[in-house]
Amino acid sequence: MSPPRPGDARAERLLADHLAVFPGAHAPVPVEEIAEDLLGLRVHLRRGLRVSGMLVPDRRAVYLNADEAPVRRRFTLVHELGHWVVHCAGAAAPPRILCRSDETTGSADVREREANVFAATLLMPEAGLAAGVADGLSVADLAAAYGVSGVAMAWRLYNVGLGPQPSAG
Repeated sequence: MSPPRPGDARAERLLADHLAVFPGAHAPVPVEEIAEDLLGLRVHLRRGLRVSGMLVPDRRAVYLNADEAPVRRRFTLVHELGHWVVHCAGAAAPPRILCRSDETTGSADVREREANVFAATLLMPEAGLAAGVADGLSVADLAAAYGVSGVAMAWRLYNVGLGPQPSAG
């Protein structure tokens, strides 16, 4: 069976827009700069936050749990950017607050899945991954280069047809 190949064209366009303004290295993707410079969102780190991340659209603010690992915060930030781009920007009545917690990470909620696909697409661009795989880089090497967890990288490689299906455990 072939991998599902999820991706998000909006995330690809956002990265292309960033590279048009700020050309340079592709890894790691500068997610805070994209949030602030391209989308006009302010990013705040907060200790003791009860969720991994939270988007408050009317304040144009993203709050991240400072107690979590940097790779988790990076993914969470881009997940919240996905909510902004996919569910808020241009919406007549955007949601008041969107958040990412352990309870919603694997959720069946379509909005959460869309934000996760957006995040994976923006954080781990397929073209860069294909070049890395062709150069013989391991999952761990690619994860370190892109500032993501090994699990996230393994799933992204599988989803774009560049690696085997990761084990569920």
